[in-house]
Amino acid sequence: MLNKIIVSYLLFISGFCFAQEKELSSINKLIESKKYDESIAQLIKLEDNYPNSTLVKFKLAQVYFWNSKYEAAFQSVKLLDQNNEDEEVLKLKILIQQNRKASDEVVALCNIGIERLSDKNFYYQQQVLAYINNNQLENASNVLSKIQITDTNEEVVKYLRNEIANKKKNFVMLGYLQTNTLNEEFPIWYLTSLEYGHKFEKHTLVGRVNYSFLGSIDAVQFEMDWYPKISKNNYLYTNIAISNSELFPNYKIASELFHEKDRISASVGGKSLFFDEQNINMITAHFGYLIQSYKIAYRGYFIKQDNSDSYFAHLLSFQRKLDEKDSYIQLEFIYGSAPYFYFTTDNFTTVVDYRIGLLARFKLNSSLILQPNFQYQIEEYAPNNFRNRLNLQANLTYIF
Repeated sequence: MLNKIIVSYLLFISGFCFAQEKELSSINKLIESKKYDESIAQLIKLEDNYPNSTLVKFKLAQVYFWNSKYEAAFQSVKLLDQNNEDEEVLKLKILIQQNRKASDEVVALCNIGIERLSDKNFYYQQQVLAYINNNQLENASNVLSKIQITDTNEEVVKYLRNEIANKKKNFVMLGYLQTNTLNEEFPIWYLTSLEYGHKFEKHTLVGRVNYSFLGSIDAVQFEMDWYPKISKNNYLYTNIAISNSELFPNYKIASELFHEKDRISASVGGKSLFFDEQNINMITAHFGYLIQSYKIAYRGYFIKQDNSDSYFAHLLSFQRKLDEKDSYIQLEFIYGSAPYFYFTTDNFTTVVDYRIGLLARFKLNSSLILQPNFQYQIEEYAPNNFRNRLNLQANLTYIF
């Protein structure tokens, strides 16, 4: 995306009419063929013949830049008159310094363009990139808010906004869940969660406290998640939890290996729940495929109890990705008795369980994310006896 931002502006550079220079006509043909090394060699010879030519120095700096030789481009462009007020010279200097990671210089050069020129969007965008590279995220956000969004720069602005969010390393999440059976005979189950996470260079750690109460029973559970990055397309999810109440397992361990590449996502893993009277083990796997903005995924569960009962459960989801990165709305269907991610007791049976859910993830702004989740369930809690359950959940995450 950074290269697209750079190229989109270089294509409009037209302040110098090199085609009118007989000596440069052959060089321009080489440049059009992307024969940059030959172009540079001829431009150096031309510079020896015309040492005071601003046109040649500018062209040489351009070709060095296009050939990703940023230090050489910098040496050429700094020979230009420092008082040269041509806008294309200023833009080239900014792009060269941006690729040299000279962020302070980029900010200073952008200030010149902002003060002097009416079309400020290019300079704001480059200044935001410089602040991001310097981890000055507050400054980056302030400048980003000054950009006038148009049809031509809308994608660039989204990219910059996501880059700012990705640079933030800490997050706090507050969660609330209410499970209502829609029948006064069964009490409502409440669950609140508070978690803190930190993103390191190659892994993420999350600590979480869950507080739950059901009727006259309340409980606390402590959890920790670890997400190590295995390779470019693979990461591992691991989870451990401990509690001393019947509303949660005494201990829980889980691990799942995820693979994501292009349009495909897949995973395989397992979970073990340890209760007072029995233990439960699960094996799970998923496969997902992205079609434009839509993702279809299937997840299966194989569940084994200590008393030798075993059964399967299935989840089918349809996800629509929204314009903002990592924002989506998802419809899912579940059949079987596999515990949903917040279902933690040892009440596992082979009776029928149907569930339909609607969940989403929205970015309220660059720092706040809202995740609502609605699940409607028809549960056979005893043979031929059904009850309706409504699960309402909301998570609010603050990134900083």
